Amino acid sequence: MHKYLVTFDYEIAPNNEPLAVAIRTKLETLPDTKWFQHLPTEIILISPLSIDKIFEEIQCLEETIRVSVCEFSDFMTNSSRTNLWLHQNNA
Repeated sequence: MHKYLVTFDYEIAPNNEPLAVAIRTKLETLPDTKWFQHLPTEIILISPLSIDKIFEEIQCLEETIRVSVCEFSDFMTNSSRTNLWLHQNNA
């Protein structure tokens, strides 16, 4: 399983703009993928999919806003909620 952090422009996130909802919906429905919204513009994914496949799923939105996908091996945060999710999912 791979661990990814997907980030996107902050301007679309605070008020649940339709574009932010569309990005989250695409990520939340990826097959065999667990997701967690760490911050309004950051979603953590645990997935067997490649980074190319994940980016391909949201690529149609890439021209409209800035979107980044990165694979990580370790993650540290002071958010107890995020740390609990990471621990529960062996991330």
